[in-house]
Amino acid sequence: MLSGTITTVFGDDINTDDIIPAFRLQQSNEPEYFGSYAFEKFDPEFRARSAQRETSIVLAGKNFGCGSSREQAVYALQYNRVACVIAESFPDIFSRNCLANGLTLVALPDRSGVGMGDEVEVDLAAGVIRNQTRGTTIPFLMKEEDRRTFQAGGMTARVRVHLEEILTRK
Repeated sequence: MLSGTITTVFGDDINTDDIIPAFRLQQSNEPEYFGSYAFEKFDPEFRARSAQRETSIVLAGKNFGCGSSREQAVYALQYNRVACVIAESFPDIFSRNCLANGLTLVALPDRSGVGMGDEVEVDLAAGVIRNQTRGTTIPFLMKEEDRRTFQAGGMTARVRVHLEEILTRK
């Protein structure tokens, strides 16, 4: 289960260039680097808001993470304490990058039950968001395979656990 505060609310079509500008991509190979420049032009206060909480959750509209296939956009979010993005929809390539790296995505067609500053719990096993601030529970749908991958911490972590199981069998 993930819990955190909704520290940022975005509208539709937030693209990966909004998350991490293209000119930053060639400046480092270290994932942590990209956290320092998350939303630097689009939302300069994003980093400060995220730093105020142990765990941040981003709420957005349709098509969050559209644009190029840059994996650095996922790192920029993760290194700003973002544990989950709740949005109306996500493009396929951004979803795949998040699955690979363990940034949980929840597609929620109706976001009216959550808002800025709400304390929420995202229970992947139960398929619900519990809004502690409003005292409500919001169901969401997720493919079982994606659920297991997010629960494991991403595809890399899931594969590592699977390999360890194979290697320790007697």
